[in-house]
Order: sequence, then C-alpha cells, then structure tokens
Amino acid sequence: MLDAYEVDSDAQLVDITTETIQLDTSKVIVVIDHDNETVYLWRGKKASLFKKLMGTRVAAKLSHEYKRYRIRPIAEDQEPSAFLDLVDVERH
Repeated sequence: MLDAYEVDSDAQLVDITTETIQLDTSKVIVVIDHDNETVYLWRGKKASLFKKLMGTRVAAKLSHEYKRYRIRPIAEDQEPSAFLDLVDVERH
C-alpha cells in the first residue's frame, strides 16, 4: 500500500489523491511504501531550498511515526529503479 503527499511551505503533508504521482520539478513529494517499510523523500531540482528543508523536517517527523521504516531521500533524475517501479510516474 502506498500513501503519497506533497510537502507544502508550512511542512504540512498535502494528500495526493490521484492515482498517478506527478513529479513536478518545483515540488517535494513524500511517498510512503508500507509494504517495504520505506519513506521516499523526492526533491525536484527547482524546488526552493526552503521547501527542501521542509521536506527534511517532515521526513524527521515521519521517522518517529514509522520507527521501523527507512527514510530514502531522492534527488530528481537520480531515482532508483525500485522507486520508479513502485509509482506510476507522470513527470512535469
């Protein structure tokens, strides 16, 4: 099971309700893979430094909520195949 969120400027998670996760170069996206106990923190190249820092803050909070899950930060264009296979990706 997957949960996907966009990180906003207030370090809040905004639920992504579509089936396709849109990797927008100006966004920071969190994907929680419950089956593999992994939290992916994807950071777009054009996301502001502030937004990237908010993503790091969110990941730290999630590490307390999901203690057994690994946190995997991912930079745009450096996505591992496991991440790309996991999500039905649409790029913007």
